[in-house]
Amino acid sequence: MKATLASDNQADIGPKIRKDFDFSAVRTDLNAINAALDEDTQRGTDRIVRAILQDITELEVTQKQKPGVPRSETRLNNVCKKLEKLEKSFDDYLAFAN
Repeated sequence: MKATLASDNQADIGPKIRKDFDFSAVRTDLNAINAALDEDTQRGTDRIVRAILQDITELEVTQKQKPGVPRSETRLNNVCKKLEKLEKSFDDYLAFAN
């Protein structure tokens, strides 16, 4: 998605977000993985799972554009920051689960 925005800062990444990060599927998958972890690890990963789900929601909201209104540089930067935040949350989860 970062590459898409780098090549076209007006790209509508909403459909890609909904496809790649289907909220209910991500939640179900992360909860299934969490259930397999020991209780101490789950305490740490529960917080990260909530952060991932919140990051997906924030990214979806931030990337929306009104029809016919170009995305400003500020809005583009906000979308990029949300993508980076989501990526960091997934990295934190993977580091915790390893």
